[in-house]
Amino acid sequence: MRSKKDANHNPLVRRFRDLGCTVMETVNTGIPGFPDLVVGTVGRNHLVELKNPESAYGRRGLNDNQTAFARDWRGERIYTVSSEDEVVAVVQNWRRA
Repeated sequence: MRSKKDANHNPLVRRFRDLGCTVMETVNTGIPGFPDLVVGTVGRNHLVELKNPESAYGRRGLNDNQTAFARDWRGERIYTVSSEDEVVAVVQNWRRA
């Protein structure tokens, strides 16, 4: 089953790339709740869920599958971003760590 990308998906991916990150889009992995992106920067990989605050679905936050995946994931925390400003903030945070 193919998942539908949020309307802000492509601009957020582009912003990560503009900041020098590598991005693997994982929207259609077929794994329930798997985040939308794997983002690489400064030798680390980060799982990122994208949300669109302009849609009712996006404003609701993580769905049940996403919540369960995040709860059970034993790696680094999963980041949620919904705007280009949040992309910049999270990348700056990763680079300081």
